[in-house]
Amino acid sequence: MVESARCFIKFVFCSYSRALLNPTDYGEVEKGPTCENNQSNQPGIKMLMQKHRDCLISSIFVFLCLTTFSIAQVIQSYEINNTVPDRGGLLGNSITDLIWEDGTLYVGTGFGLSVTSEEGETWTNYAPEDYGGRGGVSAMDVNPDGSIWIAVGADTVVQDDQRLQLGQGLRYLHPDSNDWVRIAQPIDARDDTLGGKQPTTTPVQNITFDMAVVDTNEIWIASWGGGVRRTTDRGQTWEVITTDGKPFDAGGNFNHLGFSVLSVNNTIWVGTVGGISKSTNGGQTWQRFTHTNQNQPISGNWVIGMWHNPYDNSIWATTLRGNDETGTEFNAISKTDNGGLTWEIHLQEELSDGTFPRYVAFYDSAVYVASEKGVYKSIDDGATWLKLPPIVDSVSGEKLLTSTFFSVATSATSPQNPDHRLWVGSADGLASTENSGFEWTVYRSFISTRERPDPAVYAYPNPYSPLHTDRPCRFQFDITDATDVTIDIYNFAMERVISINQSHGAPTEGTYDRSITWDGKDNNGRMVDNGVYFFRAKVGEDVHWGKIVIVN
Repeated sequence: MVESARCFIKFVFCSYSRALLNPTDYGEVEKGPTCENNQSNQPGIKMLMQKHRDCLISSIFVFLCLTTFSIAQVIQSYEINNTVPDRGGLLGNSITDLIWEDGTLYVGTGFGLSVTSEEGETWTNYAPEDYGGRGGVSAMDVNPDGSIWIAVGADTVVQDDQRLQLGQGLRYLHPDSNDWVRIAQPIDARDDTLGGKQPTTTPVQNITFDMAVVDTNEIWIASWGGGVRRTTDRGQTWEVITTDGKPFDAGGNFNHLGFSVLSVNNTIWVGTVGGISKSTNGGQTWQRFTHTNQNQPISGNWVIGMWHNPYDNSIWATTLRGNDETGTEFNAISKTDNGGLTWEIHLQEELSDGTFPRYVAFYDSAVYVASEKGVYKSIDDGATWLKLPPIVDSVSGEKLLTSTFFSVATSATSPQNPDHRLWVGSADGLASTENSGFEWTVYRSFISTRERPDPAVYAYPNPYSPLHTDRPCRFQFDITDATDVTIDIYNFAMERVISINQSHGAPTEGTYDRSITWDGKDNNGRMVDNGVYFFRAKVGEDVHWGKIVIVN
């Protein structure tokens, strides 16, 4: 997996160089977001990358948190009762970004932005038709004045049916307005070559992966092909920033491929495929941190995210193996509490198989890391790590059937409660817990059959690809009493492929929605072939038929 990541960087790097040389070849057919598991059956965004029941359980949890084992311990799964939020109110199920700011949770998905100020009880959604253009949320930030900024990305099909990422620009919404302001993806003029600059003239391979809103007018963005850019007039004009003093050349300099940017305490931090850079004077001068220029360096030069913990004023970064000419880089979390003079390495063993860490969040001294094989937590400044248990909604039984987590965030619960709420975004939905993972609430994107009763049972995503092992096909329905449910799936010749049986207990008020999952395999564990399949759903005594298309 490590070698695959390295090759992937080089592949996209070369593809982008082609786009620079032949920009007119890239943009024949524009598509919406892909790889999104959503009931609307639209394709979703392809992102590169681019959060007691008894004393015995509590004691076990504390022990595991304080153990000195270097490898994170895994707690078993627990299911306990919870409240009644709107579990089906999200726009999409691939949760790419999470921000908690002033009592509001912002959820970036491949189908748009979902917002709640009531801890998930109700949601306000902004789809592409609301903010303009097409594509999902690839980055977002909140302005100190309350404006929400998002970057939008989609796919484009180019020659030889190759799909490449397409930057769709920025949008912002002022809290006193209902109208989004649209800003085109920043690109350069063809003749913008002063000082040896190599202009980026296309939005292809120029998607924005991160942004930092400094104030009402100053915004920094980090984009793959467009590099690091800054505007001081709210997007009317943009300035290309290079942190190494060299002319901009995204096609020939790994340090000019932007991935992350952070603004904190009048300091700008930038992450690229060439390491971390820091400026304390608005970008006039820069200090560089790479895997090879310090005694205690970052783990790798591919920096896909950076975060600030106000509890101890530390900076945490997801640092991955990049071009790695020395052969010594590795995936890990790199942390500094002295402005970058030295870096501590965390989760090196846990990520030694090439797993990507994706996101970091904090609540005082507690640290959470979202990764491609689960969510890790530390309560001792990273000395030991705990991997949270599999996530099961304690009321509906809905599961997040994935180990791929893209984002995490934390929020206070109440002044009377010293604990906090954790939000985690995955490839299969959103979940929250306020007791360290002992009970969960799962939020997904689906249409309740109580709101739209025809059909009474439906399958999504449809078409469905069993190759997406972390995003199963779900059969959605609702119940009012304790109910036995059977899903029989038949091929086009009406031969039964598999039978799935499940019993559901009586629901509590407001928790009637249920689903059963299918992994696309038959009774013998073999992945079914492409084609049209029919399902017979018996919910209690009621029988319903439907159709599902398998496309690998």
